[in-house]
Amino acid sequence: MKRTILILLALLTLAPAALRAQESESLYKGWGIGFQAGVGSMLPTGSLSDNFKGFVLFTGGINAEYNRLRLKADVAYGQPSFKNENPYAAFDEQGRIMQRNATVNPTLLGVGLQLGYTVWRQGKFSVTPNVGVSWSRLSWELNYLKYEKDEEGEERPAIDHVAKSRESNFSWMASVDFDIKLHGKLVDSPSGDGQAHYTSSIRVSPFVTSAKYGNMTPSVKGVCIGATVSYAGFLHFFK
Repeated sequence: MKRTILILLALLTLAPAALRAQESESLYKGWGIGFQAGVGSMLPTGSLSDNFKGFVLFTGGINAEYNRLRLKADVAYGQPSFKNENPYAAFDEQGRIMQRNATVNPTLLGVGLQLGYTVWRQGKFSVTPNVGVSWSRLSWELNYLKYEKDEEGEERPAIDHVAKSRESNFSWMASVDFDIKLHGKLVDSPSGDGQAHYTSSIRVSPFVTSAKYGNMTPSVKGVCIGATVSYAGFLHFFK
């Protein structure tokens, strides 16, 4: 009898938690759309770090979900700092520098597309690994130099002209989204047919991607690691 009572008490204790988990999971079934916007940082490694420093990254994008599958499209913007003022190693026969970066911070614009799967969801927390591809472009201005003699007869570098330079990269990327739910509520569906469930979350996303710039002299390549912290909003439609 005592054993039976203990079993009943255990069932009564676990049943509400199991029911809440089942109800929570049902909110994420079917289709969902969302967005995220945040800020983070990225650090180049390998020979990339010979030319560039780490920098702040601003990100934003849209998401689509079906059950536990997630498709992410992101845009990233940042301005890494140059370590090397002459990334193309432009020298004349006398060893004089013929090019110099006109800007200290090039502009980086990146686009990523990833497919993920939510492997764990419990209460306010979920974990979603993602893999995909990324495209990025670095843009900056170069000073082309010439040498002129000053009043004392010594040669001094002077700017001959300024030209734009661009380097593009297409590579793989991977990330993990750690979502921490802030709150959720029922809202009217945008289509006007029924209701949907809106969820707002804080998303922490460590990531890794590769990059190679073969036109630089010498060519540089490596892995970039970083993390972003974002606000994420999702709208899940009931069937």
